[in-house]
Amino acid sequence: MVANKKTTKRTTRSSKSTRRKVVDPMMIPRDVAKANEDVLAESAIDNGVDFDTEEDNTFLDDDDLYDIDDLYDKKDDIIEMDEDTLSKNKSRLETRERRNNNKKYDKKAERARKKAEKKAKRKTPLGVKIFIGFLIFLIIAIVAGGFYVWTILSKTSNVFQGNPMDILIGSPLAKDEYGRTNVLIFGTAEDDEGHGGAELTDSILVASIDQDKKIGSVFSIPRDLWVNYSVPGEESIYCSVGYKGKINATYFCAKRNFDDDKEKGAKYFSKKIAEVTGLNIQYYVAVDFSVLRDVVNTLGGIDVDVHATDERGILDYCMQNLKLDKGMNYNLDGDTVLRLARARNAKGGYGLANSNFDREINQQRIMNAIKAKALSIGILANPVKVISMIDDLGNNIKTNVTMAEMRTVIDFVVGMKGDLTSIDTRKQFGTGNINGQSVVIPAGASTDVSSSSLYNYTKFQRYIRSEIDKATEESEKSETETEENSED
Repeated sequence: MVANKKTTKRTTRSSKSTRRKVVDPMMIPRDVAKANEDVLAESAIDNGVDFDTEEDNTFLDDDDLYDIDDLYDKKDDIIEMDEDTLSKNKSRLETRERRNNNKKYDKKAERARKKAEKKAKRKTPLGVKIFIGFLIFLIIAIVAGGFYVWTILSKTSNVFQGNPMDILIGSPLAKDEYGRTNVLIFGTAEDDEGHGGAELTDSILVASIDQDKKIGSVFSIPRDLWVNYSVPGEESIYCSVGYKGKINATYFCAKRNFDDDKEKGAKYFSKKIAEVTGLNIQYYVAVDFSVLRDVVNTLGGIDVDVHATDERGILDYCMQNLKLDKGMNYNLDGDTVLRLARARNAKGGYGLANSNFDREINQQRIMNAIKAKALSIGILANPVKVISMIDDLGNNIKTNVTMAEMRTVIDFVVGMKGDLTSIDTRKQFGTGNINGQSVVIPAGASTDVSSSSLYNYTKFQRYIRSEIDKATEESEKSETETEENSED
């Protein structure tokens, strides 16, 4: 009986094998697999399978047994079903998978679309980025530059008139009828405590410049020139030294007359110099001893072509035994330059036989040496040195040059063609004695204080004008030759 039963089962399986196909249950959805379970169970019962006994819990032969209870719980189990059922299940599975895939694709596409929109909103065109970057840089540069300029120039409020920021705008210098700007430069020893006659102007120079042609000339006025202290258009002033005397006391007398007002004293002195030279003096610069010393030290020393009447050079006992060779002397410090500017063999020595006239020549050479050094080291582009120089000048210099005009002065110095041309005035004056004093007088004038010749500066004025014009003509000639050579 048992053998017959097994045979029946095999026969049944064999008869139905043409309608069955082995598939992986993982390819069948869970709800479909559950439905197929009932079909398989019914099929097993029809074939005599008894599910109540462990022995009858299989419906295949021993080589290919399947456990009905574990059929859908094990991934490796196999389900047999007819081709129609399999086809339907596959179709449903494909439909579901396609639907799920579509949903996943749609969600992924939606996320990508939203991400692209956000990125597009955040993205800025390259040109706009460059413009914004440049604008930010420009704003920072303006703020930083403005702060830098204000930091430097605000220190000069007691030197130059006007707002410090005016230097960014610039303003041309005043000119005379010849197109020239004339500046009086004079020095005192007001900062030297205990110095006798500290308010006397022992250094008096006039610079006449052409700001358009970038050329200039400089000459000195003898400090011992005898003058009348009154000036045309001004009330006569009385000084402790009288109404007449050496020109170097004019500033002192005027300042005392105006209650120690340095500005009014300097303007009055400028008018006296204009009377002597015949030039319209538009500007003045008053400096103390320390200005020259500190400027030279700030520049790191200067090279001076020392003038001397002795081949050995100069030796001045009055200036702490100052001794320098004739000709170029390199890297002189501030103290040495200051002593050179004051040396005139007042108490013996050699090399300065013409006393104050020789001193004036060395003062002019010192001016050119300072200009040369300032240009060579680019002082105007060096913040540390510029600040240092302005600080040094701030307490010891007075001028009526405005802040806006200072820009023109800087441009002139930077673009200047060569040095300031020195005008030798020694032959335009003589010496004499008035009231027991050794004085300087116009060449050929009488020492009689009542003589008009003593105050007649006509020849001197003509000479100065001719020398200035000569310097201009030579500059124009040189410029023309240079242009012709460049064309060739």
